[in-house]
Amino acid sequence: MENLLFGQKFPFSNIAKEKLKTFNIMIDDVDEQVIKKAALMILKANSNQKYFFEMVNPSEELLKVEIMSFTVAKILISLIKTPNIKEKFCDMVRKDTFEILENTEHRKDVCINLSNDLGIKFELVDDNYFFVKIKILDFLDIYFKDEESKLINKSTEEGFVYLSINDFARFLSEKAYKKVFDSLPLPKETIPKKFLQYAKSIDDQLGVIQQKRFDERLVGKVYSDLFPPCINDLYTQQAQGKKLSHVARLTLASFLYQIGMNKTEMLVLFSKSPDYDEKIAKYQIDKVFEKELSAPGCRKIADYGLKVKECDKCKYKHPVQWYISNLRIKNRIKNNNVE
Repeated sequence: MENLLFGQKFPFSNIAKEKLKTFNIMIDDVDEQVIKKAALMILKANSNQKYFFEMVNPSEELLKVEIMSFTVAKILISLIKTPNIKEKFCDMVRKDTFEILENTEHRKDVCINLSNDLGIKFELVDDNYFFVKIKILDFLDIYFKDEESKLINKSTEEGFVYLSINDFARFLSEKAYKKVFDSLPLPKETIPKKFLQYAKSIDDQLGVIQQKRFDERLVGKVYSDLFPPCINDLYTQQAQGKKLSHVARLTLASFLYQIGMNKTEMLVLFSKSPDYDEKIAKYQIDKVFEKELSAPGCRKIADYGLKVKECDKCKYKHPVQWYISNLRIKNRIKNNNVE
């Protein structure tokens, strides 16, 4: 039971891995409860929320579900196409690990146990402040996701980094991040096909969530629900973090400029791109504003290969005409309701 509790708290640990083997459950046979828990982990990670919760009177069965769910979550993340979800998932593990180590009873013992599990070499320090010392090269093995973990903030001497118990907990949480990050993605050829459907469903949910978040951040009077079909398709893909071609981005940017979106909002939108470079994005957006670039008309949009099926029903020759016309209808309805 003790190892199960340890595995639930630290599902990336070798103890959790060994316990998982003893469950004798084939990956094809995992039940719906495990898959739902795994999906919840991913959704929490996407929202930058913690997942771990301290169980009250945990049963052996519940602990098994938690450990299996972590493995299934890694399988799904290996199939999911949403940008940065791998990094977000690993960061959730890092934050959960630090919080557990920070609040656990017998903190020093738990830190030592986790360190031994991860194969970290350290020496205990007989000091009122410092708890352990680690070789600098071993310390530099982490990705330094937490500013507090950086070497510049630490005491060093004769090739060792000296860490307080709090610093040691941070270091271990960084090691947890690295271990999970380096293990992803899992080889797709080893993943049963049934997980493709689950991954696509989660991908769709994450896409809707990302677009909704961006829409809620818009502070100007830009109404995405009034976009013509071709622009809405580009906007949706961009808001969901999918990669657009250069001409597609330019078409979208010029349209958004024409209807009044400001530079800051536009930069936030284009920061969703998987190949985002802030310097290049700012330069390109500045050029759109400097040149007062107009969006291409419907014929050009078709020539660019950006036309969608719904465009066949469009009676306008320019996407901005569609937007303005529908905006007038929206304002007319709003004014009538006020009267």
